[in-house]
Amino acid sequence: MRHLSALSLASFAGLALIGSPAWAEPSPPAELPAAIVSPSKKALEKPRADSAASPMTERGASAVSKSDRSKAREPKREPKSKSNDADESELDADSAPLSPKVAGPGAGTGERKIRPAELSESPVEPPKRAEPAATKGHRVGKPPKVPSATLPEGATPAVADDDARRQIAGGPTVDDLAAPKSDPELEKLREAERVLFPRPLRGAHAGFSFDFPIADDAAPSVEASGLPPAFSSQGGIRESSAVKATAWLRGLAMPDLPTRLEARVVKYLEFYRDDARGKSIAQNWAKKASRLAPAIQAELAKAGLPTDLVWLSLIESGHNPLIVSSAGAAGLWQFIPESARMYGLTVDRWVDERLDPERSTEAAVRYLNDLRSRFGSWELAMAAYNMGHGSLLRAVRKYNTNDYWTLSRYEAGLPWETTLYVPKILATAIVMDNRKAFGLDGIEPDPPLTFDTVIVRPNTELADVARAAGVPLEDIRALNAEYLSLRTPPVESGPDKRWPVRVPSGSGAVTEQRLMSTPLAQKPKLDPYVVRFGDTLDTIALDTGAAPHDIAVTNHVTSDERLKAGAVLLVPRAPADADSRPPAEEEAVVVPARAAAALDRARVFYRVIPGDTLSDVARSFDVTPSELAAWNTLDPRATLQSAMTIQVYVKPSVALSGIRCLAEHEVRVLVAGSEAFYAYFEAQNGRKRITVTAKKGDTLATIGRRHGMTNGMMERINHAAARTALREGDKVVVYAKGVADSLAPADLASALADPAPPKPDLLPPLSPLNAPSANGTRAVSP
Repeated sequence: MRHLSALSLASFAGLALIGSPAWAEPSPPAELPAAIVSPSKKALEKPRADSAASPMTERGASAVSKSDRSKAREPKREPKSKSNDADESELDADSAPLSPKVAGPGAGTGERKIRPAELSESPVEPPKRAEPAATKGHRVGKPPKVPSATLPEGATPAVADDDARRQIAGGPTVDDLAAPKSDPELEKLREAERVLFPRPLRGAHAGFSFDFPIADDAAPSVEASGLPPAFSSQGGIRESSAVKATAWLRGLAMPDLPTRLEARVVKYLEFYRDDARGKSIAQNWAKKASRLAPAIQAELAKAGLPTDLVWLSLIESGHNPLIVSSAGAAGLWQFIPESARMYGLTVDRWVDERLDPERSTEAAVRYLNDLRSRFGSWELAMAAYNMGHGSLLRAVRKYNTNDYWTLSRYEAGLPWETTLYVPKILATAIVMDNRKAFGLDGIEPDPPLTFDTVIVRPNTELADVARAAGVPLEDIRALNAEYLSLRTPPVESGPDKRWPVRVPSGSGAVTEQRLMSTPLAQKPKLDPYVVRFGDTLDTIALDTGAAPHDIAVTNHVTSDERLKAGAVLLVPRAPADADSRPPAEEEAVVVPARAAAALDRARVFYRVIPGDTLSDVARSFDVTPSELAAWNTLDPRATLQSAMTIQVYVKPSVALSGIRCLAEHEVRVLVAGSEAFYAYFEAQNGRKRITVTAKKGDTLATIGRRHGMTNGMMERINHAAARTALREGDKVVVYAKGVADSLAPADLASALADPAPPKPDLLPPLSPLNAPSANGTRAVSP
């Protein structure tokens, strides 16, 4: 199990977005000597002499006679100034020679540069293309105008259409996923950390360096006296030989966590005390932390843990129970779903107990207890909470030390966020335990959060609870954020299961009484529906007869939400006389031309929905992704697109009741590229695939015109250019429109071919009724 916190991920992402600190940026290139920046005068004159001596064209006397006009059109060459030299040096930055003694590029060095026409002074002029002397319409014109690199003054820059991007991406974009979702004080603190603790330059030296002296000497020390290290009367301060505690530090009360006045801890303390940004952060935390801190500290004390671990949750979430990170961590303690379930929290379609301060604190207490039992020190336990216990174990074994402060100074010993994580918690605990010393004694704290709890039936809407309590729905929603669909979950384990709902303090008794005595408004009957793998709102609606919109509204399903297999939805029950849905049409599925089969397995077909991956589908059917790719000629690197059909050969032991799939007898199987395949899909467009024989002088374009086909479609079908001349007898494929389906392809070809002239001897004899009239027409007998 690996626990990922919002702090670690968000701070890492923030550091990556901000970039390297100023001292790590590459310094501007030093000014080059003049011999390198610009060629010598002699080097500039030589190309001009060569250019003048070489003939301009090979047109003969007529070209020479036009020399005056050529000179008139030739741009006037200005003498090079220093600014031009500077520009040229920038253009030649990649190819500039390293030695200042060389006036120009050495042999074989080459050039990679683009110069304006006025600055291009190549020693060898490229050969010019000969042009007809008499051509007047192909004169050398002005070079195209290069667009400006910046927008004109007052112009409005284009803005990306986020909705269109999401449609193209098939879901959230990269920017959506990277969008910060954090507490404002935590964001401000991370911004300050980039200045307080700049990242060290990789490879410069081993270990980390700070402006403030480090906590311990760089060399390991050996205590051979047999006596324990000296501790203060507070029981928590271990004073370093490199950091001498000043008077104001000595006067601070230490938290009940083992605390060391290490350089990073002191730097945080100075930031909270002396920096305006730090003071603002500390004031906001001192004000709002009192809402939840007393209840959390009571739970910690009940479990025998240091009560100052409450500040770990403050650093994780800013004491915002509703916070959700981009990595999926949520709640006060920033549990990811896997860790939350491991420690007894329910995380499903209806309930997310990570957002419940009480239940998530209970899980965090168990988790921290386990980490403390594993590592033996609270510093390592807190580090493991941030970076994951598995990663910390590997670091301890690699560097052969179980001291957090030593690990934090090794190069690549701990993640950068973790080296700041423990000092940040310890410093925050000191600040909150010494409010007067940090100017927080005048802050009026928010009142502690209080509430009553009532027990309600399954499938009870929070709106009904709000009406019974006589408060707005938002008040109940704020106290019960763990109920994701604004109702308690449906029955899962029997009719006796009840669910707790918090109501404002003092309203519990009356709320419970009203819920029991007041009949609820008549609402449509709701039936539970267990989601299968591959289900969507449309498929559920098809199975149940309910409208997709009603299912979405009842269950608070968002438009971009992917339904998870096994989730329980409440579906409005259709009226008894509403079961008049038309019978489902036989679905057509397309399989590759290459035959695939697996012995002793049944073939089923799965329809891809948005968000499916090859691994997800393979896991659901208990096959491998490589098998799916081979059976369906898929590229494992490419994304599955919705409405694709995947054929799967499943083992007899696989239960298909939880997967939405079709058996072979329920579908019409079409082999890609077969005649049946083309007949089926072209029939959807009112066309039929036929083959015609080309005549002399035919092209794809002429044949296409005879059958109402565009040039592009003819090229796409026959893989040839529309204007290419065809040989007599070539076979050409046409998708003909309006052709009777009863005709076979051979009959269609003959029917659409140009008719041969009739033979005169086979015509019937002329009669007065069918003899031609004077104007050439025939009379039609009745």
